[in-house]
Amino acid sequence: MKRRRTEITVETSLLVWRRAGQRALLSCATCASPTPLIAPDEAAALAGTSTRTIYRWVEAEQLHFTETPDGRLLVCPNSLPLSIQKEQIS
Repeated sequence: MKRRRTEITVETSLLVWRRAGQRALLSCATCASPTPLIAPDEAAALAGTSTRTIYRWVEAEQLHFTETPDGRLLVCPNSLPLSIQKEQIS
């Protein structure tokens, strides 16, 4: 009896929607980047990891971040690790 093998390929993509009024006006003071800072959940989506991991990286000071006067955490997207580095940090 001859066995059949079926190979399934799954392609994924990331799409992040931002409302015009939600853009942070602050830029990263650490790397002097003109890129607007982003929320931890958006940083997690861009890095392909969980929000909790983003908070762990912030606590370990492995990401550039700031806190707004109202207590919101904002992350510099330029400080997000590459996918290869991501496994080494966690």
